[in-house]
Amino acid sequence: MNFQKTSFLQLIVLALLLSVIAQMIHESGHLLVYQAYEREPVWGFIGLVQLWDKPPLQPTAWVETSSPDGQKGWLRLASPANSKLEELLEAAGGPLASLLAAILGLLLLRQSRELATRQAGLMLSLTSSLAMSLYYLRSPFRVGGDEYSMALKLSLAKAEIEVPLAIAFITCLLWGFHELKTGKIRLKWLAAILLGSIPAGLALNLMDAVVRSQVNQGDPLFLPVFGFSFPVLVVDSLCLFGVWLWWRSLQKTITRPR
Repeated sequence: MNFQKTSFLQLIVLALLLSVIAQMIHESGHLLVYQAYEREPVWGFIGLVQLWDKPPLQPTAWVETSSPDGQKGWLRLASPANSKLEELLEAAGGPLASLLAAILGLLLLRQSRELATRQAGLMLSLTSSLAMSLYYLRSPFRVGGDEYSMALKLSLAKAEIEVPLAIAFITCLLWGFHELKTGKIRLKWLAAILLGSIPAGLALNLMDAVVRSQVNQGDPLFLPVFGFSFPVLVVDSLCLFGVWLWWRSLQKTITRPR
């Protein structure tokens, strides 16, 4: 599909907003499992609020854990998982939610009659699948992660979990770019995704550090709402609203009389 009515700047803005939304969807997949098991998590921008450098100020509100290399850490939970099935579902929730987002985006692209909806769907699929594809391509240089936890619970090698997921995300990525039809449009979208998602990723990491610090200090403004630390919920909601404004703006551009 040749989306010529959308400017490069509009695509960058959409990529930035949907990069945040894609991360929110990933984290929501994890969070919903913790909530279902009533672990009362506090979630940040890029994961469960946790500390690794030094003990929390109020240790009773945290659960002690350790990394694959033996480093001690603390998770902001009321109680730890008490079964392998729960731990498996907690780890699998994020990757599966991201995969569903990538597939949903492609379905919106193929099924919707609205040009703005098709473009938003495609951008959601591409931002989700590109981020996860790059994540899995870095697998040989990473220790731990969701897939490592899943592999431990299933008594499998980490690659047996990562390879099928990587293939699924790369398939969504290639399918999405194939829908753009021309090389020029594909380069335009790829550049927009990179220019939007890289600043979004950096900002989320910086803001997540603030959330961890303030939760540790007991700041009431950072208490959880539906499991998300309040500022996280605010930012995610603003990005959802931003996508809606983007959609309305593009609709007006398309239907404006010439």
